[in-house]
Amino acid sequence: MFARLGNLVTRHWLPVILAWAALAVVLRLLAPEWNAIAHDGNMAYLPAGMTSVQGEQLLREAFPQNRAKSQVIVVVARDLAPLTDDDKDVAADLSDQFLELADELAIEDVWTHDMQVIGEKLKSPDGRAVLIALQMQGEFMAVENIRVLDRVMAVLNEARTAEDYPAGLQLGVTGSAAVGGDMLASAAESIRNTELTTVLVIVAILLAVYRAPMLVIVPLAAITVSIVVGTSLLALLTQLNRLPAMEWWDFKVFTTTRIFIIVILFGSGTDFCLFLIARYREELLRGLPQREALAAAMAGVGEALVGSAATTIVGLSMMFFADFGKFRDSGPAIAICLTVALAACLTLAPALLQATRHYVFWPSKLTSEATLTGRFNPPAHATGDSRFWAQVSQLVIRRPGLLLVTSVVLLIPLAAAGLSVEITYDLLNEMRASRPSVAGSRLLREHFPAGETGPLTVLVHRPDTNFRTTGGRDEVASLTAHFLELDGVKTVRSLTQPFGQPIGGLGSILGGGAARVLAANTSRARDTYATPVEELAGSVARFDLILAEEPFSREAAEQLDAIERNLNQMQMQDSHWREASFFFTGTTSATRDLERVTSSDQIRIQRLVLLAVLAVLLVLLRQPLVCLYLTLSVLFSYYVTLGATELFFEWLYRGSFTGLDWKVPLFLFVILIAVGEDYNIYLMTRVVEEQQRHGPIRGLQRAVARTGGIITSCGIIMAATFISMATGTLRGMQELGFALALGVLLDTLVVRTVLVPAFLTLVDRVAWARAARQAHAHGDARQ
Repeated sequence: MFARLGNLVTRHWLPVILAWAALAVVLRLLAPEWNAIAHDGNMAYLPAGMTSVQGEQLLREAFPQNRAKSQVIVVVARDLAPLTDDDKDVAADLSDQFLELADELAIEDVWTHDMQVIGEKLKSPDGRAVLIALQMQGEFMAVENIRVLDRVMAVLNEARTAEDYPAGLQLGVTGSAAVGGDMLASAAESIRNTELTTVLVIVAILLAVYRAPMLVIVPLAAITVSIVVGTSLLALLTQLNRLPAMEWWDFKVFTTTRIFIIVILFGSGTDFCLFLIARYREELLRGLPQREALAAAMAGVGEALVGSAATTIVGLSMMFFADFGKFRDSGPAIAICLTVALAACLTLAPALLQATRHYVFWPSKLTSEATLTGRFNPPAHATGDSRFWAQVSQLVIRRPGLLLVTSVVLLIPLAAAGLSVEITYDLLNEMRASRPSVAGSRLLREHFPAGETGPLTVLVHRPDTNFRTTGGRDEVASLTAHFLELDGVKTVRSLTQPFGQPIGGLGSILGGGAARVLAANTSRARDTYATPVEELAGSVARFDLILAEEPFSREAAEQLDAIERNLNQMQMQDSHWREASFFFTGTTSATRDLERVTSSDQIRIQRLVLLAVLAVLLVLLRQPLVCLYLTLSVLFSYYVTLGATELFFEWLYRGSFTGLDWKVPLFLFVILIAVGEDYNIYLMTRVVEEQQRHGPIRGLQRAVARTGGIITSCGIIMAATFISMATGTLRGMQELGFALALGVLLDTLVVRTVLVPAFLTLVDRVAWARAARQAHAHGDARQ
């Protein structure tokens, strides 16, 4: 099959090149811009059955007047003294400017400290800070928030440079929309840094390996075309729901998906081309004419390339079965692009090699005379004459048991650490400390409870109750008091205390509480904390709980769990609340649901990926015991890598380390299991080929020696492309890039070099010994 494909491509190389070029141009013209259709965020892709999603839906139905979907919070503060009148004038001026920018920035409302009902919660208890809360119409991870954050920062910088700006006054910005804008800006920086670094690294490595410019251009051209075709195809797939009868189609791409597409296509695509070129050189050095050598190279490596790519494609496709929408779409999207890259490396790359003829090796001269006289000196891995890898293969085959046991024993502690790593879902912790929203959050925490940046909203729905009546208000007051008794709850805002403080009693009135009593009875307070929707007849009440911990933290999620358990227990013990339904929404609730669904997805996807990769290996190799061992070897390397990654970043971040980013374990597993098997397949296909010619042990030794250099080169290139992810500004991408690079090197230098050959040697020795015993027994029987 691959021999026929090689002959076809080499004979019709020009139509192949023109077809790929035309396809790239047409798809690029038809497809929308990636940034225009790429989505972001995490919470919007939770399953509909999650608590936070149901709570958000009820919040929209019961409180439709609250159309704001996110916030930008401006902090006006002093360190050691109460705010002065001049400070408050600055806050007032800023509020006026934001009101003027409402249409430009899609601001629904501007809340200030001097407003009734709402204003009290925007003043710090110490009197040293006030907040300006911009209620935004867009989602907190809307791309538009990058521009919004930039515009808000410009307003603040302009205020700081004014002549009458009070000395010592601090201004900061935070809030969900500001955090989202910073996250998107950081992701955009990560994409730019990763793309540039990846290309530079690939060029540098290819030049170092081949020292021939055209042998750099050919892989880069094939990969670049495949990226254009693949990403354009994905962009078009997102638009299929606009066609008649395709309304059911719901396929999305994400900003971060492009990072994985770039690094995986450049890494895997370069590997594909390296194997093709290495085998091409081998065939040329055997004396074959160019066209025949290229066709023979295709026949020699085609099956290995397809098999290795299949493990990655099938493994990534298993993410389709995730409940979390971002996983469900991202895995197949990357798999589609990798399929395109494989097709390009099997057709476009050999067509380009045929088109460039002997010039592809310039400045080396590759002619039949050069081959015969030895004037052409390719890299050692191209001919299999590497003395180093020959010695390595001899050592592994002489001492397989010792090397296998020693390697496993040395790595077991890291694998054990990888079985129980700490995971974090903290968005703020993922960004650099210098980002505006991170610095603003630090400033806010100095004057307000940590949970102020993201209150936990509890919605109570009881069909037989009207919370807007006197009796309903009494029940709200009772439940408010109950919430305040719970550990970790600092403040509760509700219909009976919209400021987070009780509003009744003589002491309250004498202390300035009279205004609060009046404000609490306004329609704004009632509509904010008891549903004004007629159809619901006042049956939904809202409670905003300010927790002691950061909204994204694990501690806040544990507090939410305790609150939920307490409410369930209350329902069982108190018949008065038995018919009520409780819903949670807000940052903490969504983060907890994200943790639950991704943890469940990880277990499901890991099982599916292992089974899928094992099935591909069985189809290719048809050796069950060997296939099972190959799968277990890369699984072992995954846990070793995960443990080593946690230990490294715990040392690197020291006190600020709260765990690995939640995306690291799943993406590391899927990519590392699939890519790790790539190198095993490259090795095993050569083992089968050499053993057919030279027998089990000698064939294994030759296969390890002849593939050592090329597989190591491929592993280094793949690791280099992954480590380019560490040049981004998001901590999660840095951790994942480091982990993938380390895992690939571990698979290349330990699994493929030691663990697999040593095991194969032991298997062959056992088989040889069994055959010898059977032959001896058969001989005795004949005698």
